[in-house]
Amino acid sequence: MVVESLGVVGALVSSPWIYALVAVSVLLDIFLPVLPSGVLVITAATAAAAGSGAAAAGRVPQDVPDILVLTLCAATASVLGDLAVYRLAWRGGARLDRAIARSRRLTTAQERLGGAL
Repeated sequence: MVVESLGVVGALVSSPWIYALVAVSVLLDIFLPVLPSGVLVITAATAAAAGSGAAAAGRVPQDVPDILVLTLCAATASVLGDLAVYRLAWRGGARLDRAIARSRRLTTAQERLGGAL
């Protein structure tokens, strides 16, 4: 089972879809913080660094992601996700406050969160 998982991860990192997957994962991580986008970015960056090291040693690496493109994808997705959440909070702030005020459980949760922050 673990060997199969590693094979899938290896095939994924060597495909050009890794850039889109990293961008979508980082973008959705803003809304769902339980997604392992950090692990995905680190895995892809490690593969890219290993490929760069092999190229510097004279060996031609097999399909590895470009570290610069990978960094730009992750950074752009992070900024766009932050802007989207900011825009949603700015536009829906009053509506969200009214919805929280109607529920005693949500009001208590908001007070606890405010105290913790």
